[in-house]
Amino acid sequence: MSDSRWTAKFEELVNTALPSFVREAAVAENGRLYRSVMTRIELPLLRQALELSGGNQLRAARLLGINRNTLRKRLRLLGLLPPGAREGRAAPVGSPGGVGASAAS
Repeated sequence: MSDSRWTAKFEELVNTALPSFVREAAVAENGRLYRSVMTRIELPLLRQALELSGGNQLRAARLLGINRNTLRKRLRLLGLLPPGAREGRAAPVGSPGGVGASAAS
């Protein structure tokens, strides 16, 4: 997919879905709207990057254009990486703290 095509598709998706979501979340999140929305966007983005990279954090970080340590920090904060994990791969999909696990926001 060309750069302008996926960008237009993404913008259309955001412009269609985000306004109603933000209106509803603004009431429910009371002062935490930014963090709540960003977590809900970041979580599936990091999961997809890990999936595309076969769980390899270095490749996922390169795909995202961020430092591997930044990726690891975000994975820990979102509950996708168990505390103290040292390996170069995220926990398996569906395992506690793994790519398929849900994160607390």
